[in-house]
Amino acid sequence: MKKIFFVAFLIIFLVVTASARLVYWHTQEEESRQQVIAQIMESFEIETGIEVEVVAIEENAMFSRLAAAAAAGTLPDVIEAGAETILGLGADGLLDTAIPTRFIDNAGDFYTGATRFVITPAGNEYFAIPYHGWVQGIWYRKDWFEAAGLEAPTTWESIMTAAKYFHKPEEGMYGIVLGKTNDAYAEQVFTIFSLSNGARIFDKDGNVTINSSQMKEVLQYYKDLGAYSAPGHTYWKQARELYLASKTPMFFYSTYVMDDLALAEIQTTIISEFDPNMVKNTEFAPFMSNSRSSSFGQVISLAVTKTSQNKLDVLKFLDFMFKPENYIKYIHMAPGGMLPTRSSIAESEAFMNDPKGIYKSYGAEKIKSIIYGLENIEKFGYVEGRVFPEMGKISGAFTIGNGIVMMFDNNATPDEVLTFWRDDIRKLIGR
Repeated sequence: MKKIFFVAFLIIFLVVTASARLVYWHTQEEESRQQVIAQIMESFEIETGIEVEVVAIEENAMFSRLAAAAAAGTLPDVIEAGAETILGLGADGLLDTAIPTRFIDNAGDFYTGATRFVITPAGNEYFAIPYHGWVQGIWYRKDWFEAAGLEAPTTWESIMTAAKYFHKPEEGMYGIVLGKTNDAYAEQVFTIFSLSNGARIFDKDGNVTINSSQMKEVLQYYKDLGAYSAPGHTYWKQARELYLASKTPMFFYSTYVMDDLALAEIQTTIISEFDPNMVKNTEFAPFMSNSRSSSFGQVISLAVTKTSQNKLDVLKFLDFMFKPENYIKYIHMAPGGMLPTRSSIAESEAFMNDPKGIYKSYGAEKIKSIIYGLENIEKFGYVEGRVFPEMGKISGAFTIGNGIVMMFDNNATPDEVLTFWRDDIRKLIGR
């Protein structure tokens, strides 16, 4: 009897021992970031005795890799990925919702704009825990706006007024820089205008609603505003260069540009002379309003797979990743590009003290205003807790950008662009 008990105990011990290893997939491919993650994982293993196998996967390949792993029964324990991937996995029933829901509820300080990206369609649970994010909006010369007595460019009216006021092309000054080519940047810029007017590509039931009166209004406004934009097929690179060279008062960019504005070592790779007052004179409009308010951006979250056999170890892992010293070390890998999703971290002195002093150069109030943009983030492919993967085909075909090019290159009317978009989307997704 004792022998049988010992054998049974040994089998249980071996099973538990064999499972004391987590598999964690993320999209931080840069070597410098992988080194930081390796350091954090080493600390976790020393503290808990739990080994972690870390796998870095290219962002655009994450969903297909996860689909293959699901089919093979080899899903990782923890996944760090963007909202579209998380919601797609959640819709397929592959994610544990109990752990993220308990974690978010117990913490009590996650930004609601961030948790909105991982909430289940029923609205009472979460597919994942928001870990970090970025926001895209208008960066503008606050000193110029104040001198001219202009309002901050947060509404369609104030943006148009400022663009007209500053536009002096004969002096090399342009009122604004819009995305006017067939690329992701043009789609991102246009998305902010669209969602601020309640114009979407899909409704919550997946019906294509791009040819709406609200979208027609957006196209007409965008075309009118384009008269005060820098000429040509402008995209993110010209937008950043023209702003740093003081040749435009406004440009669209994500918070990833924060180090470009603050650090001489980066700024002087773009323009010849560093402007030490650029950060002080720059303000960020983290949302846009017309019929409603909206922002564009991304939230990266930590999800737990249903198939994980290591739930207790996963809980330890999540607790460790959100410990202030570990969390801050992680998001300091990309100041501005990785904004905290918890107010307690965003308001902490440790967070403000990044290794290169970027946040300090902006100041606590300005950083708080920038992070506030997370509260209004939206996307075309995400509607009321549902994700529409078909948006990937539309973006991949540059449908939005192609319509914008038609409007500026061929003087296409909003109605003509809407017809093109509707026909192209029907070809791409079959409805």
